[in-house]
Amino acid sequence: MNILKKIFFVSLFSLSSLSFTEVSLSGNVALTTDYVWRGMTQNDGDPSISGGFDLEDDSGFYLGVWAANVSGGTSSIELDGYLGYSGSFNDDSGYDIGFIAYTYPDNDALDFEELYLTIDFYGAYVSYYNGVDTAPNYAEVGYSVDAGPGSFSISYGDYENTGENYLVGYEFPAGDFTLGFYYSDFNSDAGAASDQDGGFFTISY
Repeated sequence: MNILKKIFFVSLFSLSSLSFTEVSLSGNVALTTDYVWRGMTQNDGDPSISGGFDLEDDSGFYLGVWAANVSGGTSSIELDGYLGYSGSFNDDSGYDIGFIAYTYPDNDALDFEELYLTIDFYGAYVSYYNGVDTAPNYAEVGYSVDAGPGSFSISYGDYENTGENYLVGYEFPAGDFTLGFYYSDFNSDAGAASDQDGGFFTISY
């Protein structure tokens, strides 16, 4: 939990020079039939609820926290803290750079951190997550396109010394909510016995 304290104090220092009229606060909550992260279930295939809060300044600086219930015998909750900066090159491209800490309050041995950079252009994006210390690196490319009332997306990711994952999904608005249907496939470096695949559904607000 020490890393979350560092994020909190760095964030307070950064926001101290900003007027409150420039900062916006938003929240989010979601329910999913399975919490899938980089192709791997984090909740043994069971439903998971998640939520978080974000503070964002007009300049592009942001910070936030996010939590979800997880299972698998090693932890019962994931609590993430992050901060970063995002901006645009033009109307069709932009960037996002930042730091994220993944923490597990009931099992500190699982904690790790990453630095990340995302470049997006004309519906496509490239993301790279650099693991801090001994944490593995992760790279992902994807593309999203408007389709009917919602959007269709596809992505491919490579998690160092872990495996590769593919994800296809379709999201669409339903009043104040967003509904998403996804199919994920994970090919493990450990062999076929550790592969995972399946569909899941998410409703978020």
